[in-house]
Amino acid sequence: MSSKKHKQAVRGEKKQSRTRMWRDRLLPVLKLRWLQTSLVMLVLALVLYQAYARITQSDMFIIETVQIEGEFKYLSKQHLQETAIPYVTGSFFSVKLDAIRDQLLHLPWVEDVSIRRQWPNALTIRVMEKQPVAYWNEKQLISARSEVFEPAQIDRQMRLPKLKGPQGQHANMLKELSRMQAWLADAELQVEKIDQDQRRSWTLYMSSGLELRLGRHDRQQRLQRFVEVFTGKLMKQQQNIKYVDMRYTNGLAVAWKKVTEGLGA
Repeated sequence: MSSKKHKQAVRGEKKQSRTRMWRDRLLPVLKLRWLQTSLVMLVLALVLYQAYARITQSDMFIIETVQIEGEFKYLSKQHLQETAIPYVTGSFFSVKLDAIRDQLLHLPWVEDVSIRRQWPNALTIRVMEKQPVAYWNEKQLISARSEVFEPAQIDRQMRLPKLKGPQGQHANMLKELSRMQAWLADAELQVEKIDQDQRRSWTLYMSSGLELRLGRHDRQQRLQRFVEVFTGKLMKQQQNIKYVDMRYTNGLAVAWKKVTEGLGA
């Protein structure tokens, strides 16, 4: 048994010796090949970089055409081009699209901008125009995304509701306008203006000339109570009403433009 174990040990040592021999022979070869491959890759990268630098810095692909796309009511393509062109510098590859986009976004009527390159020397700029949904504090507008913006000139003839309130209240007032208009549908009244004063007291002005004072609290309940009373007793007399004051716990007050007969309190 001891002789058999001895033979096995000798064979194991020979096998390990051959493994070390092949490893010692192959390792330098593998290292050399890895080094050669790395050098080739490095040279290739340098060549590609130099080629890219020459292409991007050459005059072959300078941007020559800027095309503006979009549907505009308040913006003009000429104005958009005049704003963008000073920032269209460099070649097809190096032109800084973010710089162009940022400048266009500074225009009050611009909602969003997307820019794409058109091979070999053109840019296509698509501009989304803001859609005004309400006037805000006389000098500003509110967009469909509930953002306040201030154009150089505001068209006062747009059929938009007028909102007036403390700074930062525009989004809440726009949301409430939509809800209130839905509640007033049964009364056939259209909100023309909402005024929220510094004490957060709300007053609604209808297109018919009716003024509705809701106050600070329980606006929904007060508005619903107004609709019930208005559709039941006041609708036929609305041309004679100066304002309706809902700032009472269980009632309301009506101020008349002139004395009206035949109306019970």
